[in-house]
Amino acid sequence: MPRFAQLFKDTSPPLVYSDGWQGGSSANDSLLDKYAQATYTFTKQPGATLNFRFNGTFVGIYGAKRPGYGAYTVQIDKHVFPTLNASSDVALFNQTLFNTTLSDGLHNVTLTNVGNTTIDIDYLSFEGNSGKTNEPLLTATFQDNDPDFTYFPASSWRQSPRPGTFSGSTGTITSDPNASLEYKFIGDVILLYGTVTPTSTSSYLVSVDNGPFFPFSARKSSVRPHQVLYYASNLGRGTHTLKLKIAGTNGTAGDLAIDFANLYSTHSLGAHEQNSFVAQIPLQPQTLTTTSNDIPKSVIAGLSVTSSIAFLAIMAVIYLLWSHRRQKKEGKFARF
Repeated sequence: MPRFAQLFKDTSPPLVYSDGWQGGSSANDSLLDKYAQATYTFTKQPGATLNFRFNGTFVGIYGAKRPGYGAYTVQIDKHVFPTLNASSDVALFNQTLFNTTLSDGLHNVTLTNVGNTTIDIDYLSFEGNSGKTNEPLLTATFQDNDPDFTYFPASSWRQSPRPGTFSGSTGTITSDPNASLEYKFIGDVILLYGTVTPTSTSSYLVSVDNGPFFPFSARKSSVRPHQVLYYASNLGRGTHTLKLKIAGTNGTAGDLAIDFANLYSTHSLGAHEQNSFVAQIPLQPQTLTTTSNDIPKSVIAGLSVTSSIAFLAIMAVIYLLWSHRRQKKEGKFARF
């Protein structure tokens, strides 16, 4: 069964924080650049929680261990794991705060700060499955201006005045608290991308296939493009409909910027391969520079598919990074 892996930064809205969390800043922390992409989210409030829902078989939570940090617990579904501790005499970064393998299915992860000490989140990773054994995973990218995106009312949505910050140099934005959108797609997994900022809406709702609406916030302490606004998987065959609406109430109003959607699927689930992106990779892709902020080797190992297709997984990551930096014809499923 083809496996896919994803990494969400602390600023990704599918990581849902309770009250009491805030973003790290260089004004208050000279070690901010030790975190991946120089962002992290932390809390000192007892009982503050981080929640994440996903379909899959593995999840990992990563952050720092520093002086003044302390105890926290992790619960997955109904199982509470033994209390863990992020305290360290010296500051350590890119640390594994928690990881585990799970039976394949829908899981709910909750991290809770236990005491009056600090805990921070750098990023979260997870793995999931799609399709049948021994078939390739296919991927496709659709820009925000694809005809399958419908914006309501059309007059409330506009193109970004700074298109260079968006994939494909196109982004669709609204500040209307009553605005909404629908997106029809074929795929087993969807990741909807956009931009988060300090002035983004702090409340929008998303539903797939007339399921329940789940709340998210795009209001973060720093401006971050190409963030996952919504994720869903295990959707199965057929055409699916994503509905997003702004929940405009007092204190929640702000912009919402839509960038693009990435879809994953397989032949058995109705996707049709039209080209192989591996063949489109430049023969000498740009070298990826390694720094102290790189993902730990343990995470990379955890995100590996299998040794027999590890090369394809690496090439897939390079392709996705490369494809976001060029304009191309969108909407084709490609082999993964």
